[in-house]
Amino acid sequence: MDWALILVLQVMFQPSLSGLFFTVDAEYALYESKLGEDVVMSCRFRPKLSHPLAYLKVTWHWFTYTLVRDVYRMDNWKEDLASQDPDYQGRVRLLTEQLQEGWSKLQISRLRINDSGTYQCLVEGEGADYKTMTLSVVAPYKTVTKHIEKVAEGDDVLLICQSEGYPESSVMWQDGTLRTLNASTTSASTPDQLFTVNSRIRVSLSVENNYTCVFEKDGYSATFHMPDEIPVPPVKNNAVIVVLGIGVVMVVIIVAVLLYRRRKGSRNLLVDGRGRSVSTAACTAKNKEYKEERTVFNEGCMEETLRAFLKAHYSDYSFSMEMRHHWDAFGVEELSHRLQNNKGQPVNLQALLPEAGKTLFLEGPPGSGKTTIAHILVSSWTEGPTHALSNLFDLSSLRFLFYVDCSKVKGDLFQEVTIQLSLKDKTEHELRTLLTSEALLLLDGYREGNPFFDESLRKFLMERGRCRVLVMACPGHCPSLNNTVGTEGVLQLQTQSMKC
Repeated sequence: MDWALILVLQVMFQPSLSGLFFTVDAEYALYESKLGEDVVMSCRFRPKLSHPLAYLKVTWHWFTYTLVRDVYRMDNWKEDLASQDPDYQGRVRLLTEQLQEGWSKLQISRLRINDSGTYQCLVEGEGADYKTMTLSVVAPYKTVTKHIEKVAEGDDVLLICQSEGYPESSVMWQDGTLRTLNASTTSASTPDQLFTVNSRIRVSLSVENNYTCVFEKDGYSATFHMPDEIPVPPVKNNAVIVVLGIGVVMVVIIVAVLLYRRRKGSRNLLVDGRGRSVSTAACTAKNKEYKEERTVFNEGCMEETLRAFLKAHYSDYSFSMEMRHHWDAFGVEELSHRLQNNKGQPVNLQALLPEAGKTLFLEGPPGSGKTTIAHILVSSWTEGPTHALSNLFDLSSLRFLFYVDCSKVKGDLFQEVTIQLSLKDKTEHELRTLLTSEALLLLDGYREGNPFFDESLRKFLMERGRCRVLVMACPGHCPSLNNTVGTEGVLQLQTQSMKC
């Protein structure tokens, strides 16, 4: 006995058959919608409900002769989804706001191919009745893919059209004269229950014509313009490829040689403030001549130019010959006796140069000669081997010497270096890079108490790289910094007893 008959008998023998005039009618016998879209199927029941809370039961089924699926069920205004088929879970709903108007409307969302089939709308209230309707879910053959294959022998090609859709479609081929052509068409099912339809014809390349494939289910088509659409195979010319390859290699080699020579030649050249090439030896003279341009450096020789600039800057100090003779005598006769380590033992003058990446303290009371030593170091680095004390101080390993008079400081370390050495065109990043190289940072008369300078110096010492730092101060003037160095990094400059 088929399911439809069972459902009819169920309705016929309902106890509520007292409502002999209760009827249900389908709004449409056939609904057609596209894959992935939504559809609303409707049936109308009469008479309408006598009052808002009147008993009402609505059931929607999908069925065939051998199978029934429970799509939706509402019993006395309460949803009952316990027996709902899993294929419909989360995709169906009853438009309950239409029930008072006598409509049972079922919405199915995100349609699938297997939603197609026969549906029954059963309504039970003051009576009972049902109607059936058919839903057809289609998938148009919108995208038609073209493909051309060369036949192994002869001058023929295969023109291939392929597309996916539902239901299965036949394919018609026509040439430019609308003549129908014989084609080979196959189809296969996909996991989504669509059909992949593949159709092909064989044509000759010697014939100029147009060929169109039409998927007759929806009318979508694609056209081949022959022989214009035949891809032209790339021309293989090994000789041309070899020549081009050799040419590219030669160009690369020539460019590399020119760049190498240019860089090698620029190592011994500097550029002055007016853009002219000058030798390294002449850089100092140029900086003296153009004082207003001494802070303008050429990027290609920045380090050499900076060295020349600093030496020119230090050379501008107005030291009398009498003062220079005093320095020489002080360095030769007195300094070797006054300079001691933390154990009170004399040390040679070279000990004033800290090791790379180290900090050294030179402590002594006022008038002991700390500033004089600072000036001797600056002068010795500036004049190089020509300095009178060059045999006592070997500063040749220093690329830069940065002298800071700490009695004048107001800003942080980098601001003071910029201001005191007239390096206003240098950014803090550039100064930090230069200071962390083979350089000597000479802090003359340092005393803790300026929070900006103290903090910036502390941070710099943590990341100074190979920079050597020589701090000249009175005993007890920089206890915090002294603690970080320890007694091993302290030299003492002795003189007669004086208070700081």
